[in-house]
Amino acid sequence: MPIRVRWTTKDYFPFALMLLGTCGIFQLLFIFIAQYLLNVGNFYVVILIPTGVTITLFFGSMIIFESYAQVERNRKLKSRFQKAQSYSSTLERFLYFPVVRPLLIMFAVFGGLFFATYFFCATFLDKVISFLVSETFAAVISLLIANLIEKRYGRVKRY
Repeated sequence: MPIRVRWTTKDYFPFALMLLGTCGIFQLLFIFIAQYLLNVGNFYVVILIPTGVTITLFFGSMIIFESYAQVERNRKLKSRFQKAQSYSSTLERFLYFPVVRPLLIMFAVFGGLFFATYFFCATFLDKVISFLVSETFAAVISLLIANLIEKRYGRVKRY
């Protein structure tokens, strides 16, 4: 049976706020890039689109977090009496923190798709429309990849 994390409980609400806050800070970086480096001057596009993308990145990172929680739960149930893993370095301990992995996956996918799509669209379209298309396309594809990770890695079957 798949794990369904109740994000509003006192155990997982701080994790949800951390995911939402880091997604917001990540989109703040893209607002800065759009305003000053890409010269997108339309405030509606620069403010409203990243707000929606923040919500989609948050939802995608929640999906990946739940799939990793499912895999960890199954691993602990299968090996109850084994010795716990110890991490050798600080970087490895940081990367295996439960909140970091979903965010790194989402940010890497979104950032790569955004810049590839923007530079492709900038050759044919206006800067504002290129930013709009690339943000939307990268957000949709990152949600699809989060769903793929949930289906393939976590093997979660929703009802």
